[in-house]
Amino acid sequence: MAYYPYTKVSLIILWFINIVLKTNGFSFNPRITECFISDLPQNTPLLNVHCKSNSDDLGVRTLHVGDKFDFSFHENFWGTTHFYCNFAWGPKSNDIDVWKRPNSLCKFHKIFKKDTYCTWLLKDSGIYLALNQNPSPSDFQLAYSWL
Repeated sequence: MAYYPYTKVSLIILWFINIVLKTNGFSFNPRITECFISDLPQNTPLLNVHCKSNSDDLGVRTLHVGDKFDFSFHENFWGTTHFYCNFAWGPKSNDIDVWKRPNSLCKFHKIFKKDTYCTWLLKDSGIYLALNQNPSPSDFQLAYSWL
């Protein structure tokens, strides 16, 4: 029982650190949001987006020009969460790891993790990525080409 005060103090310190981190928007298990926006030309085939993980199949979503589809998730305890998507537009397609540490383009960028928002813009010239929730057109960078 001699260590009881140290245990109590340790728990109070951990609780305080958690409050400070959450107040500043940090989290031990932040939310990741993947957003897909169709910016393909009018009068062309519709875009089909099929995203899934090893345990969740989100189904096929058909997007018209200007439509968006998004989903959010938390990483599992081991950090092995893996989401991948197939994008099909007429004869063109691509399979992309939208979340897989450490290789995906969408990832945490700091030691203290904040909620992460990755916006994918699908255009006739390729698949673009911006690493924020409300990107301006200049925020998007070409991430993948159509195959």
